[in-house]
Amino acid sequence: MRQCCLDFGVPQSIYSDNHTIFRSPKTGKLSVEEMIAGKTVNLTQFGRSMYELGVDLIFAKTPQAKGRIERLWETLQSRLPVELAMRNIKTVSAANAFLEQEYRLLLNEKFSVTAQGDSIFVPLKEGTNIDEILCVKHSRKTDNAGTFSFKNRCFQILDKGFPIISARREIKVLVNPRFGIRVEYKGKAYDTIRYLKPQRKDANKKVPKKAVKSVTPHLKHSTDEWKKIWWAEDYEQSLKFLYELFFEKQQSSS
Repeated sequence: MRQCCLDFGVPQSIYSDNHTIFRSPKTGKLSVEEMIAGKTVNLTQFGRSMYELGVDLIFAKTPQAKGRIERLWETLQSRLPVELAMRNIKTVSAANAFLEQEYRLLLNEKFSVTAQGDSIFVPLKEGTNIDEILCVKHSRKTDNAGTFSFKNRCFQILDKGFPIISARREIKVLVNPRFGIRVEYKGKAYDTIRYLKPQRKDANKKVPKKAVKSVTPHLKHSTDEWKKIWWAEDYEQSLKFLYELFFEKQQSSS
């Protein structure tokens, strides 16, 4: 979808199947009483992205309804494995590079058909950050320190000259592999960093003897050496965190 918007513009509508990526399984199943009571079905993350872009979603009930794309899958499934084998491509990254830089041009040269009418794709509005729309968004609230918790981790919002977000404010957490984790508030996007909350003064400082014997801290808290690494997280851990966010099991909500 990102490639489509950047190369051609934003489409007027998208014709998809009823997969839960595109449509909540509860869509169309609310009773009259529930609708009168004001109950609604939440959009999926993809549906929310399309709503923000102004794209209409049309759902097909049979594969035959979208025959052109089904025919394309048949073409790709019969030709693409051979093309990859001929080039000795064996990794996902190499396959993606081949698809983007070479194969789609070869495919269009052989199979594309010139459109009879003018394009109705709409160029992206100037200043629109497509990655802040095509991402995963979750609602959170800031605490008294202006930080927020997300997936059992604490983050601090970087203001970069903008007014600091007050405590107890509703924010949107944006997750995208291209920029990591950002916060959206009143139309502005803020970067974030991992944050380690200081220990409360009234916290229970008694530690069981067993824990004292088994754990010996190698750095003293709040020293210069500790401050250099307290937020550090290796690349594999960060990648695993983002992977879990994007590929976590879809949960329907109403």
